[in-house]
Formats: sequence, structure tokens, C-alpha cells
Amino acid sequence: MIPSRPSLPPTSTGEGTPTLTLIPGLPDDIAALILISLPYSHRSRLRHTARAWHAFLSAASVAPLRRLLRLPPRHILCLFPSDPSVVPPFLFDPAAAAWAPLPLLPCSPFFYGLSNFATLALGPHLYVLGGSHFDARSYPLGLPLPSAAVHRLDLSRPPHLLSWTRLPDMLSPRGSFACAPIASANSIIVAGGGSRHAMFPSSGTRMSSAEVFAADSGEWVPTNRLPRYRSGCVGFFLRQNQQKEEKEVHGDEEEFWVMGGYGDYRPVAGVVPANVYYKDVLVLGLRSGKWREVGDMWEAGERQKLGKVVIMDGVDGELMGVFMLDHNAIFR
Repeated sequence: MIPSRPSLPPTSTGEGTPTLTLIPGLPDDIAALILISLPYSHRSRLRHTARAWHAFLSAASVAPLRRLLRLPPRHILCLFPSDPSVVPPFLFDPAAAAWAPLPLLPCSPFFYGLSNFATLALGPHLYVLGGSHFDARSYPLGLPLPSAAVHRLDLSRPPHLLSWTRLPDMLSPRGSFACAPIASANSIIVAGGGSRHAMFPSSGTRMSSAEVFAADSGEWVPTNRLPRYRSGCVGFFLRQNQQKEEKEVHGDEEEFWVMGGYGDYRPVAGVVPANVYYKDVLVLGLRSGKWREVGDMWEAGERQKLGKVVIMDGVDGELMGVFMLDHNAIFR
């Protein structure tokens, strides 16, 4: 049963008389349920079917209405098969098996091969942050250059009007870094990173700085640095209701977790430098601004470095699990 009648966006019949009719012959409650179940990739075409649909079929209307009706969240995956300035990314709706291409990321003609960038969603926006790119005049001999660029895509706009907006740069250029959205503050936190060559991985850079982006003001501000250099790491944000076991020790602080990565060098045969991979997890308390170490993720000799990591959120932001893909094995 629908808990309350949804507030639908007013439309016009063209004669100056407002109407809320979405599908003639059906109550608006039922019509709204049908329309909010449509895949994202179909909305651009169907928005032109009727004026009422044009006003209704937007992320600004659909997402709040799904929450109001207590429907399961409609997860949409954004896939970046390659450099987003060369190959367009895609949105994929798993429930409908539907694809929707996104516009290319603006780029400089002097750079290409962007990699190790970070992507995340905050509200109706999709962000692409940093990464490593090559000077087109020196590749493959030149070292990759870390980028400080930040781009945002507003998914609440009609699909045919989507375009990337350049936001203020990060304070420090970085690639292969940890980042996470802080939904309660409408902010993004990033930490660590650097840039390294795919052919010569030990000749890259690494850093320990951390900073926070306030989406409302568009400003980047520095926060406490990592205890040591760390690149190739992943991060996620832990909300208060997820900190059950450690609540008595650390209170109600919200935390930013940084896993894995590398920072130091270890000489091989006394000549060739090799990366030293970290097994521990570092945690930043957002209220205290202090880092603490949780401990190693695995015992000595079990593995050398972190694999591909995916963070899955549950209902109402509850963390469901941290998954790592290592060849054909999946760890949780």
C-alpha cells in the first residue's frame, strides 16, 4: 500500500489549466509507480511522449519518490572501459539490463591515456577526480603526470542535455588515491595517491596529503595528512550506524578508512627498486582529525598487495561489505 499520495510535478495542458494526469484512465498513484520503474536509459526518449512525462521523468523527481514509496533502491553502475576523454563511459541498469552512453570527458589535446582516476556518486551527481595522464609528445618514455582536475555530471538533467562541468582543481594533483563521498556533509574526501608508469611502476611518485571538497561551496580544504606516503590505496566512508563494535571506544565519530597501497621502496639485488605494499588499514576520525591504525588485513606470507576492491552499500547507506577480486577468487 502506498503510504501517501506522491506529490507530482505540475504540468500544463497548453490552455493554462494545470493537470496532474500522467496516464489517461489510470490514477496518478498507479501511473507514477509505472513510470518510476522505467530504466534510466529509456527516459530520454519517453520524456517527449507527453508534457506531464517530460516534467516527471527526471532524477530530481524519480529518486525522492522511490524513497517516499519505500521502493528498493535502483542501483545504476557507471562503467569506464578506458580513458573517458577518448571512450565514452556508460551507465548500466542491472535490473533492466539497459545501457546508456554518457558524454566524453573534456580533455587537452596534449594529453591522453588518463588512468588511475577516481569516480564516485554524490547525490544526483557523478564525479571524476584526478588520475594520471601522459604527455602525448613524450609517451611512452615520459613519466605519467598526476592530474588535479575534477569533473561533475548532473544526472538529474535530461539524458540528451548531459555534459561534464569542470570544478575547482584539487589542491594536489594525484592518481591511484583513496576517496569517498560524505553524504551527510555533501562532501568528498581524498587521501594519498601519486602517479606511476605502467612499464616502470617503481619510478612513480607517491604522497601523503589529504583534502576535503565541499560540494556546496566548491572549495577544497586540507585535512590531516596520512601518517606516511601511500599510493594505490582504496577508501570508504563509515557512517555512525555502522560502527557498532567500536562505538564504546571511539564514540559516534564518522570515519574515513584507507586500505592497502604502497609507499616505500625495497631494493632488489641492491639495485632495482621495488614497491613495498602495505597490509594495514588507516582510519581518520572526521571529528577528531586524527589517524589511527586498525591492523593488517592479512597475515605475513598470505599475499603481497591489494586486489581490485568494490564497496557495496545497502539500504539507507548501511555498509553491506567490502569485496576484493583477485584473478578468479573473490574475498569479502
